[in-house]
Amino acid sequence: MAREDQQTLAMKLYAQAMAIVDPIRVRMWSEAELTTSQLRVLFIVRGEPGATLTSLAAHLRVSPPTASGLVDRLVRQDYLRRDGDPNDRRYVRHALTARGAAMLGELEREGRALLNDILDRLSDAEVDGLVRSLTLLNAAAEDASATPEAEAM
Repeated sequence: MAREDQQTLAMKLYAQAMAIVDPIRVRMWSEAELTTSQLRVLFIVRGEPGATLTSLAAHLRVSPPTASGLVDRLVRQDYLRRDGDPNDRRYVRHALTARGAAMLGELEREGRALLNDILDRLSDAEVDGLVRSLTLLNAAAEDASATPEAEAM
């Protein structure tokens, strides 16, 4: 099979795989009244407790005012809270609320259960091959996002 045909097939298969997993995520986001960007903020804050607005904006590759709007809505929805920095009053730190942590936990539990059900249907060798392929895909995606062309997007 020609390289172009392989890439087309890979894109088609990737889209099909995402179509399997996305309905659960989309349903939960809808129930939680969250956008993809807001969900990204929550995952960033969970991974980096105490993140500043500047840090969030950098992770999201948006301006601080845009990040501030996302944070404002998450605070109003009680998913995120703002805490003053005890060492420097100029900084505001962000943390998940109990509601935000619970929502992320439920989202991950449901997603993990679905994926476990799917992966249980594969042999050990097939799972090993999938892990190798996804590792390569993630590395290529990271490399592509680090290029100047990706920065311009």
